[in-house]
Amino acid sequence: MRRTTLLDFAIGATLAVVPVMLAILLLVAVIRPREPSAVSPLRGPGDRYLSVRHVAALKTFEEAIVRRSGSTPSTPSAADMLAGVPQCRAEWDTPWTARWIARWHDHGTLAPSPAERIAAQWAELDAALWRFSTRPNTRVAGGVGLDAQRWFDAARRVLGVSLETPEYPGQRFQLACADLATALATLSRADARMLDALAWRGTEGAKVVARWRADQMMEIAPRQVARHNPWNGVSGCIFLGGHDASGAVTAPTHFIASAHSAQERLCAMPALFNSGDAASTTVPTPLAGESPTALSSDDARWMVPPSLPAMLQALEPLRNPTGALYRLYTESQAAASDPPSAYRYGPNRIVLDGAPVDVGFSVDLTIVPPLQALAQKTAACYTGRHDVCRALDMRRAEDKGQPLGNRLLEGAMVRMAAVAVIDVATGRIEALAGAMSPCARSEVDGPGRDANCDKRMPYPVRYRPDALLNPAVFHDAMPASTIKPIMAAAFLTDRDVGARWLAAERAEMKRTAMPSHDSMRGQLMRSDSARFLDRMFCSDKSFDHCHRPWDVQAMASAFGWNNGCIEPRVDCGKQDLLFGRAVDATAEAGAIRPLATPVAFGRLLSEPVAGRLGAPLHLTPAMVLNPAIVRRCAAGADGRARSKDDWEKCSGGAVVDIVAEGWGQGHARSSALGIAGMMATLAAAANGQADVRRPHLVESLRGVANGKPATLASAVERWELAAPQANRVSHDAAEVILSGLSYGHRAGTSRTACEQVFDARACRDIEWLAGKTGTPSFPSDDFSLDQLVKLCGRPDEARRSNEPACGALRPYKWYVAAYRSDAHGSGPWTKVIAVLTERNWTVQGGRIHGAGDHGPNPAAEIAMQITGRQLGVIPGAAP
Repeated sequence: MRRTTLLDFAIGATLAVVPVMLAILLLVAVIRPREPSAVSPLRGPGDRYLSVRHVAALKTFEEAIVRRSGSTPSTPSAADMLAGVPQCRAEWDTPWTARWIARWHDHGTLAPSPAERIAAQWAELDAALWRFSTRPNTRVAGGVGLDAQRWFDAARRVLGVSLETPEYPGQRFQLACADLATALATLSRADARMLDALAWRGTEGAKVVARWRADQMMEIAPRQVARHNPWNGVSGCIFLGGHDASGAVTAPTHFIASAHSAQERLCAMPALFNSGDAASTTVPTPLAGESPTALSSDDARWMVPPSLPAMLQALEPLRNPTGALYRLYTESQAAASDPPSAYRYGPNRIVLDGAPVDVGFSVDLTIVPPLQALAQKTAACYTGRHDVCRALDMRRAEDKGQPLGNRLLEGAMVRMAAVAVIDVATGRIEALAGAMSPCARSEVDGPGRDANCDKRMPYPVRYRPDALLNPAVFHDAMPASTIKPIMAAAFLTDRDVGARWLAAERAEMKRTAMPSHDSMRGQLMRSDSARFLDRMFCSDKSFDHCHRPWDVQAMASAFGWNNGCIEPRVDCGKQDLLFGRAVDATAEAGAIRPLATPVAFGRLLSEPVAGRLGAPLHLTPAMVLNPAIVRRCAAGADGRARSKDDWEKCSGGAVVDIVAEGWGQGHARSSALGIAGMMATLAAAANGQADVRRPHLVESLRGVANGKPATLASAVERWELAAPQANRVSHDAAEVILSGLSYGHRAGTSRTACEQVFDARACRDIEWLAGKTGTPSFPSDDFSLDQLVKLCGRPDEARRSNEPACGALRPYKWYVAAYRSDAHGSGPWTKVIAVLTERNWTVQGGRIHGAGDHGPNPAAEIAMQITGRQLGVIPGAAP
């Protein structure tokens, strides 16, 4: 063998240095701004960076992805790649220098050539496309795969052609072979994860698909590949867990950051996670975003509420360094003479690797990560995740060791579960959880039901992305009997009989613990709607000259409901999720609308303008009700008072609508968050709390703590917590109401649910819980799925029966409760939990589970599973 000479070493060194020098020149040409005077090195002109060449290369695959009837793979070889795109032969083939060096040094093998790597990635993408398009609940109208010849044709057509785009007017770009290789690598990366983000035939609407080619199966939009502009700084952090068990402010325990992101490094720096008020040396733990549906039971991402980006969208102008509000408040230092509307924070920067970098303002959330994880896992368990049930050792008595929901379709106790938990003293939202069963999700997330789902389900299949958002805040339903605490508070403060009724209830509480049958506490415990309607419509005065419906309406406002309903508004009954403001609030120091995320909260006794469905709603105006019609409604169809059908058959003008609202139906609506907020107000009143803060998700916004207080003072209070409000609910009335509700799980409507989670003796001894059930009307309770198909036809048929059972109502169940987090039988109520579920159908017989108000209540079960584990009453540690 010939000895290696100095000339050989020199040649090798030259070959190694030249590519490095070329790479440096390329970096300088691409990354360096064209005009340094016009573009700041820290903040570029746009929020997002878009590679025109990358988009053009990706779009060649719009032609290459085609329908496929079988799983036969498309496997072009490296030689096929070179022959198919001859313009790239020089770049994709093994360089002659590498072959020469290998031959000169007698190397047996060469490293894979670019063409060989491209061929391997092609095979990976082709296999991933077939799996993606043939999986259950696919988003594609048929199986798809790659057609090599079509891609070769598209690639040859665009290579070397000048490209122009509206994003960069007057500039032309040329697609290169490296762009094609990068596009393929992007699509195949991480088991082709990007496929879920693309637009597919079978998911997109008819208007979108109409502009596609007849054979086009997918589309790639520029927004799907845009990236954060590296010259614009780094977005602010999102912190969680900044409170201890007593509610005191501490340094956060977690922050949200995707793996290998800038936030993963920055948010772990003390200048970011220390607020100045709660300094700590303990670095918070990163969480890589919200939990996907198929998350393993031990993943830390259960601690992140679903749909969190949608909830915090309104804060992006402050959290993003390119946002207009961020620029407004950081471009100059605050001056003492500045008016509130001209507030300035000054530069918000951190030194990173020796250079100052702009950082967006950080957000402190009120979420308690371990409790959020427990609530989210419980919701997942009850919607069919048996692996999560096993991890939590979650059981129900009637299942007798079998998986939860084994008697119901798809093995799910419920089709949807929404959970909200609020701290009573502060109004902090500590958990917002939500989950759907696979079949329920397939009805709104794809072109059709999964083959394993029952085709008799009476719900149409429509692609509705909004229905996939966290149901704890983005989903509302008729509140049903959960409005009884509001009604009872109005009755016990009635100007005519309130003092007498309150005295009678308090006297009974001193005489005997168990509520009597005809007491208000007993009616609350049993959820006796007919007797509550008797009280609401003044049966004690023969239903004449009754003002109590409007007292109930006013009391709903005292509980935080009916925001924005005085004048007709489309957002009547909504509230800001972020800071707890009413939707019609303007900033206290000026007529500027605060930053807000309006979500459904609660409305009662409202109506649409002119009675038109879909019109803006406003409060139902007070009116004189015909006592004869009211008496007829009270007696029911049999005409006898105090019989089983009281108030169930009602007709006669406006009385019908008011009675429906008294049932918690009609136009009444609330979300899990709104029901929890109502109960939190009641618990605060019982605790003697004079002021209440409405539920809120954001504790504060703050900047970098460079040795100074970091809290971002609000200009005209656009992003501060809403001011505390006087609690207008009577303390004595609240104590009576919660006393009645504390017997619901012992002898009332939630007893059967309690005995599924605990045993009967334990339920009788639980004094730390006071809850209320609710079951909105569902006309299909008495029908099987087969009967519904026969009566109504298929849900996607153009003509459906007008029978009430064929309507759009869903079978919901509610539960809301105040509880003491120390599990004591006395003392202040500290937390509130609200749960909304959509009931499922049984496998045998195809009937709805838990029909009626007194049947099994899975919403109450979920609440008790969560609170029992949180308090340590149920064996097994919470997450």
